[in-house]
Amino acid sequence: MALHDETLIGDQPKSYKWTVLLITTIGSFMTPLDGSIVSIAIPSIASELRIDFATAVWIPTIYLLSIAMLLLSFGRLSDIKGRKSLFISGFAVFTVASALCGTSQTGVQLLLFRALQGAGGALMGVNAPAIVTDIFPSNERGKALGINAMAVYIGLSVGPSLGGFFVQSFGWRSIFYVNVPIGVAVILLSLMKLRESTRHPGHNRFDLLGATAFSVGLAALLLALTLGEDYGWGSLPIVSLFSVSGISLASFIAVERKMGEDAMLDTSLLFHNRLFAAANASTLLNYISLYAVTFFMSLYLQRVLDYPPVYAGMTLLSMPLTMAILSPISGWLSDRFGSRLLASLGMGIICVGLLFSTTLDLQSSSADVLIRLFVIGFGMGLFASPNTSAVMGSVEKERLGVASGTLATMRFVGQSTSLALMGAVISTVVPPEVLSLLLSGIGNAGTSSTGAAFVDGIHRAFLLSAAISALGLITSLVRGDGKGTTKEQRSTAHALQKGPDVAP
Repeated sequence: MALHDETLIGDQPKSYKWTVLLITTIGSFMTPLDGSIVSIAIPSIASELRIDFATAVWIPTIYLLSIAMLLLSFGRLSDIKGRKSLFISGFAVFTVASALCGTSQTGVQLLLFRALQGAGGALMGVNAPAIVTDIFPSNERGKALGINAMAVYIGLSVGPSLGGFFVQSFGWRSIFYVNVPIGVAVILLSLMKLRESTRHPGHNRFDLLGATAFSVGLAALLLALTLGEDYGWGSLPIVSLFSVSGISLASFIAVERKMGEDAMLDTSLLFHNRLFAAANASTLLNYISLYAVTFFMSLYLQRVLDYPPVYAGMTLLSMPLTMAILSPISGWLSDRFGSRLLASLGMGIICVGLLFSTTLDLQSSSADVLIRLFVIGFGMGLFASPNTSAVMGSVEKERLGVASGTLATMRFVGQSTSLALMGAVISTVVPPEVLSLLLSGIGNAGTSSTGAAFVDGIHRAFLLSAAISALGLITSLVRGDGKGTTKEQRSTAHALQKGPDVAP
């Protein structure tokens, strides 16, 4: 029996794993949904709460930052304390914070409550795939994780359109209030149905120093990347933030090496487990190359091609919809044919789609955009589930939380980096003040000079994204078969790559 199969169902009925999948899939859906649903409501929020554009931008950013800072810490904590209690706690925090967001009277209040909402989202997000991996046998794990991944993409895709409906019909506060009944229902269902999986007794010492160093380092890095364009990349505040980030992250590595098995992140996973390290590096590069695409495509459709928001939103839906449809299929295929070639093929297709996107111009049609987004979405659909299955199958059972947290951290760090990096590239062509007007919806790039400059800017951004995805293709190909890991890890990785028939 494969590494994680020893605690699968035990005396539980066979339907139990599908109940678990339902509960965790809702969690996987809610976290990205609240990252995307708020974007459509920002103008209404800014108008009612009388906040400026710089503050408004932080409404989605602080949620993302909170999740990225806490995922790895919560992953380790779940390995120590158990996944059920923390998963339910995450839903409780997320639900309460959602209600508080809806009652906010100032921009500062909303930012604080959004940060708290992100903390709940981190607890939900890090435990969902770990619980699924814990419950499902290796020959079904890819399919189950694929369903979880599909929920993520659905959450990302329906956010803007669902948010538009709620904002127009019930006001912006409703996008937060809608989480409350869903959260209460899932909490009750989890308390009644979800059972803690058997855990091997291990070290019970939480790595507080490492968690602090990592959070400070990551927060400083993301703040520097986010604010660099406004303050100037060579300014004292930005240089100081980068310095604090470098020192903190270096301290984090040093602390983790000394902590040994009590570390939040076992550094041997990065330095001695090639499958784990390469697949996580591919995830980071994947999201750096992709996350900004939708954001700038939206500006292109609305400000250059002059499409109304609803039409632009429907056009953008093609990419996440393709991902959502293909993810369970690629997960099923990875159970039989392995993760390496599927994930690498996906990265290669993403690179092609990004290069193809550099041919868009002032006269492109919606069909032109749809084709390019479909290609990129097809590549992402091939990549995500096999890559996730490879990461989760490359570690021992008691490190599932760390593996899940590391993978999710790579995703959120990649998303944060993507927008800052691509925005910096575009600003080399489009003046920052013009870009600011475009982001706020005040300016219009439909004029020939402004439109041409903006199109030139996104061409450069997509070209850089293609180069980053090409690098991700390389890291995906060099992942190997898990050599250098423990015997049990290698057998699990081998089972994931060769199919269920060879699982020990």
